[in-house]
Amino acid sequence: MLKDNERIDDLECRGYKIIQNPDGYCFTSDSVLLANLAYAKRSDRVVDLCSGSGVVALLMRAKYCPKETHEIELQPRLADMAKRSAELNGLTDVFVHNADLRQATKVIGGGFDVVTVNPPYEPAVKKDFYTEQDICKTEAAISLEEIIACSSSLLRYGGNFFMVNRVKRLSDVVYFMKKYKIEPKKITFIQPKASKAIDAFVVEGKLGGNPGLTAPAPLVVYEENGDYTEQARRLYGK
Repeated sequence: MLKDNERIDDLECRGYKIIQNPDGYCFTSDSVLLANLAYAKRSDRVVDLCSGSGVVALLMRAKYCPKETHEIELQPRLADMAKRSAELNGLTDVFVHNADLRQATKVIGGGFDVVTVNPPYEPAVKKDFYTEQDICKTEAAISLEEIIACSSSLLRYGGNFFMVNRVKRLSDVVYFMKKYKIEPKKITFIQPKASKAIDAFVVEGKLGGNPGLTAPAPLVVYEENGDYTEQARRLYGK
């Protein structure tokens, strides 16, 4: 099940585990926040884009048990890890696709109830060669606009979209969501600590939804001493 330098991490949710390789890209707390602020019904078909090693899809499956879950990841090594993590947890309703998002509807069709995505945050710097981390963290392989356009094409009318991103990209995210008919409905801002500035957000949108945006109080993740806040503990089910 494991390859060189890989390890198995406990996701602390229904006993689910995930394969990681510290020599490459590993999932971050932003993906965990996304999975805990997104939601799905048991009858839903869910697709996670820019899946990496599959943490968002696994946590969504653990929390909500949707009818089926698809992951799309461009990089073969990460897609292979995600597939083996699904097998490790005995999940026959989680399907991993090593594919370019721009071909997503050709690979898995459309009509999905929920799309989740933790996209690359930074614009790409032109290079002769992009590392695995470059592709995960920057728009080296696909742009934010292309990701949101793909999300729109995958959703059924009225389907829900969830994205985590950095605050500095908020205007871009909202602009492209509205351009591709995904109406922003709720934005949850994230503060690492109460003494720190807001640095991230999770946005929820609805394809073809009516205008009307809400923003609850920011989610503060850590106390000043480094412990989880009560708000974060409830969110994470701890």
